[in-house]
Amino acid sequence: NQDPANDPEIIDADMDDFELWLRTLAVPAPREMDNPVVQEGKKQFKKAACDVCHVPQLTTAADYPAYPKLANRTFQAYTDLLLHDMGEGLADGRPDYLAGGRDWRTTPLWGLGLSETVNGSGALLHDGRARNVTEAILWHGGEAEASREAFRNMPKPEREALVKFVESI
Repeated sequence: NQDPANDPEIIDADMDDFELWLRTLAVPAPREMDNPVVQEGKKQFKKAACDVCHVPQLTTAADYPAYPKLANRTFQAYTDLLLHDMGEGLADGRPDYLAGGRDWRTTPLWGLGLSETVNGSGALLHDGRARNVTEAILWHGGEAEASREAFRNMPKPEREALVKFVESI
């Protein structure tokens, strides 16, 4: 047991519980995947090459000693968990270790459509500047500029379908 008045502010037992919760929390289930508009959006997501960084599936490590039942599991991630140059529009000019001021880790898109319900806010991007998925996509630059432009140049029904797909992940 650890005196709660000591540093760190959280006692070891609570930290262990938090670690267990964090490591074993499941990815939210996608919704409406049978909806034809969502299926069209999935096609447009791939066509715009959004899936290059927002990779649909990842697999856990083959050896996961802490929780062996979680080893070698495939899940719908919609991220590559890598850093990418997102352009001057999203730059904060604050390098952090190996990340430059324009570099951001690809955010997992799972549960994105539930943000407002869960968090009370639909604000997106690292600083909450985007009010919705469309704005978030339009802020993409740098390595994602071609995908942004593909989205921007889509006919309105295809853009709306792509947004509905992202909100359904």
